Amino acid sequence: MHNPTRTWQMVCLILACALVAALIQLHLPTPVNAARGTLPSVNNYTGYQHLALSPNARRAHERYSL
Repeated sequence: MHNPTRTWQMVCLILACALVAALIQLHLPTPVNAARGTLPSVNNYTGYQHLALSPNARRAHERYSL
C-alpha cells in the first residue's frame, strides 16, 4: 500500500501549481476584440447607462437627478 501522506502532498502540489497558473493567466492583458459584428458595451447604448451602475450609484443618481 502506498503512503497516504505522500499522495496528499502530491495533490496539494498539483493544486498549488494550478492556482499559480490561473493567477498568472488572470494578470495577463486580454487581447482587444476589434472584429466587426461584436456587440457594443452597455455604456455605448443611450438610455441604458443605468444598467452599468452599481445599486448604490443608481440610487444616488436617481435621488439627485430629479
